[in-house]
Amino acid sequence: MNFFKRKPRDLKTPLRRRVHDLEILSSRLIRGGFAGDYHSAFHGRGIEFSQVREYQPGDDIRTIDWNVTARSGAPHVKEFIEERDLTIVVAIDVSGSMAFGSVDWRKCDIAAELAAVFSFSAVQNYDRVGLLLFSDTVRKFLPPHRGRAHAQVLVRAAADAAMQGCVGSADLDYAATFLERVSAKRAVVIIVSDFLDLNFERTLRRLNRRHDVIAISIVDPREERFPARGLARIVDAETGEPRLIDLARSDVGRRAAQRSEVLARRFRAAGVDHLAVSTAVPYDRALLRFFRERVVRRR
Repeated sequence: MNFFKRKPRDLKTPLRRRVHDLEILSSRLIRGGFAGDYHSAFHGRGIEFSQVREYQPGDDIRTIDWNVTARSGAPHVKEFIEERDLTIVVAIDVSGSMAFGSVDWRKCDIAAELAAVFSFSAVQNYDRVGLLLFSDTVRKFLPPHRGRAHAQVLVRAAADAAMQGCVGSADLDYAATFLERVSAKRAVVIIVSDFLDLNFERTLRRLNRRHDVIAISIVDPREERFPARGLARIVDAETGEPRLIDLARSDVGRRAAQRSEVLARRFRAAGVDHLAVSTAVPYDRALLRFFRERVVRRR
């Protein structure tokens, strides 16, 4: 039984056309209000110091600047202002397993679409946006900048990787360490991966101490539902190792059904908000709902 199929690389569509299509697709979601929802979900997480002024009745005593108060002899408080813009980094897993797809789209295709949505939403809000493509190493890093031209460069890189570059295994810890080294300023880090390696909890918890981390896991129906019996010949997309599985005797179906629960528990333990996206179901409503619910939680 050969029901696990990797879709052939989509090399027929010119890259320029694919980038154009992604910009159109993302514009529909942005017109639906997503750009404002995503910005509201993060806005206010960072604050910067503005000035010191004399204490007034009703001020929060936790903002008292004791050094200035001691020098002046009168109570003074610190004033802060909300950061006016955000820095977004979209980190995409481009390992071999992301090239898998059993319906109309592969996981890497969905990842490229999400990169476009976040990139052009950042343009809409005048935010900085960057891109990290990783597998067992950092494949490409485009530092955060503003502007539509920069967003188009990011989307082109994500689309190019989806069309012909998904190989190797995923090393999320290596990617996180790289981000910690190059990102001095607090950023919103959106990680798009299938998270096949479940040993990510400690890595995400560490990364979330400095940055605001969002995890988007991409799944495919053939990874969750299996026939009750039969022989399945599969090949590990990241290592190339072949295996023959007797579905009647294996617990692979039960383990696959439990995987989403395990993922959810580990993301909660890491303190990271998580959204699951399927290659078989449109993700626009789920994405909008996810960020709108995040806005409510932050309030």
